[in-house]
Parts: sequence; structure tokens; C-alpha cells
Amino acid sequence: MEEEKSVNLLSPKPDLDARIFAAISYLSVLFIVPWVIKRDDGFVMFHVRQGLALFIAEIVVWFILWLLEALLTTVFSFGAYSFMVFFYRLAWLLFAAVSLAGAYFAAAGAKKELKWLGVIAKNLKV
Repeated sequence: MEEEKSVNLLSPKPDLDARIFAAISYLSVLFIVPWVIKRDDGFVMFHVRQGLALFIAEIVVWFILWLLEALLTTVFSFGAYSFMVFFYRLAWLLFAAVSLAGAYFAAAGAKKELKWLGVIAKNLKV
């Protein structure tokens, strides 16, 4: 027989204050606010680590897109703009979706590890 993962339905939900601070940590650089104010709360720090990983990913992707735009603009002076606008918007939509998902899980009181970010967040020492 297959073993089913047991879910502890009796585990208490974090209080509203912790859930709000955890949700704030997915709003770009605002992850600093819960990091400073709620350092002792494990639930908030779980989401702060993921928010920090998301912020680092945003910086890296924007920098790569900026370099790509500089290269393409140098080589193809007129055609690069519309090409790069598509990638900027795509990256923005991706980061907005991940931020909303993280904020939703944090506000719901869940410690849901986001794909790729969770792996990076585990290794961050904050």
C-alpha cells in the first residue's frame, strides 16, 4: 500500500501580524522590513528568505536583460527595442506572478516552498 503524506490539521495558523509581515517580504526590496522587525519569528523568516531569493533573482535577470539590450542595440540599432520590450514585460509578468503566489501562501499561513526559489532560500543565511 502507498503511504500517504500526513498533514497536521491541528497545527496552529500564524497570527495575522506574522502573516502580513510574511506577505510583505515578497514585495521586492520590502523584504527588509519583516527581516528587521520580525527576526525572531520562524514563519516570517521562512518567507523573508524566499523574498530575498526572489529579489536577488530579479536583480540578476534585469541585469542580464540590460546587457542583452545594450548588445542588441549596438548591433541592430532600430530593431532591438521592440524585441527587448517583449522580454522585459515577460520577466515582469513572471516576477509579479511569483510575488503574488508567495504573498498568497504567506497570507494564508502556509509555509509553501516556491519552486527554484525555495532551493536558493534554504542556502541563504539571514
